[in-house]
Amino acid sequence: MNQLCRSVRFTLVSILALAPALDPGVGTLLAQDLPSVGTTVRVGPGVYEIAVHERTGDVYAATVGPWDQDQAAIYVLDGSTLEEKGTIPTPGHYPFGVGLDQGASTLYASDTRNGTVLVYDLASMALKTVIENPMDESGHLREVLVDEQGGRVYVSSYDENGLIWVIDSETHRLVDTFMGVGDGTSGMAFDLANDRMFAANMAGGDITEIRLSTGEQVRRFSAGGERPTNLVYDAERGRLWSTNQRTNNATVIDVASGEVIHSVSVGDQALGITHNPVNDLMYVTARRSGIVTAVDAESMNVVTWMQTGSHPNTVAVNPNTGVAYVTNKARSAGRDHPPVRDPHGDTVTLLHR
Repeated sequence: MNQLCRSVRFTLVSILALAPALDPGVGTLLAQDLPSVGTTVRVGPGVYEIAVHERTGDVYAATVGPWDQDQAAIYVLDGSTLEEKGTIPTPGHYPFGVGLDQGASTLYASDTRNGTVLVYDLASMALKTVIENPMDESGHLREVLVDEQGGRVYVSSYDENGLIWVIDSETHRLVDTFMGVGDGTSGMAFDLANDRMFAANMAGGDITEIRLSTGEQVRRFSAGGERPTNLVYDAERGRLWSTNQRTNNATVIDVASGEVIHSVSVGDQALGITHNPVNDLMYVTARRSGIVTAVDAESMNVVTWMQTGSHPNTVAVNPNTGVAYVTNKARSAGRDHPPVRDPHGDTVTLLHR
């Protein structure tokens, strides 16, 4: 509890200072309508991805702990205050990605190091089962995407061929594997109304469209940037957004044509992205720049930048409140060196809408 009690606040980054390096097309929202940085709290070392429970408002942050120690855990935070409500220890496992089946009160976490998926009961915080895939020897698992209506959980596996695990959310068993998705499959996004998902292939630089009911690969198209990592599908406008780490931009793709229609500079090493339906903004993390960029989903122009911590990694939004949460990784000295003391890393930051 004590490690979460200390709150660290960060000021907004000057838009004028950042504008030459980023997108000059700043939106016209009034200052009082811009999202802003709120409370920041420390969690365990090695924080990665985050998820929000829409009904309870609770926030779940996955941490892998120090590289050479078995101290991984999933932190449960109050969505209003970021006070710690509990921790889910994961002895022998190292959670990277997290996804919630909110109706079934179940949490899924990808264990990248061991190549397994952990399944937890949210009410008791108890481990239900560990899922393995005998066909995925490398098992470098990343994102977790839950389709509650369809009763399926999809987990991406990064390798040169690209895999997506398909898990039955009732039995918690592996029921299918989408194989040959692409080189370095990472982020995924649903278009459930049209029975499809999109998967970003980081090493390949492209995006694969997959028919969910059959696993058929319908087509591939360019992400419009290098090392595409995470995706958001804007169903209202028929647009797919991709973050591209190496080209430091977010690209917008017209799904009907598969063509890139816009590119937004968002800072060094664009990584996480999510859509806030309350204010219709896309939030994009730039890991090396230490900022989160807010982009108007309609005009595709930047409206503001926010400094949240050393290396912003993942951002999640509660669609009921419009409050967003960002994980900030700590600076690293490398595996063979002692950890760097970083007061602005291994934190979670709340963003007011």
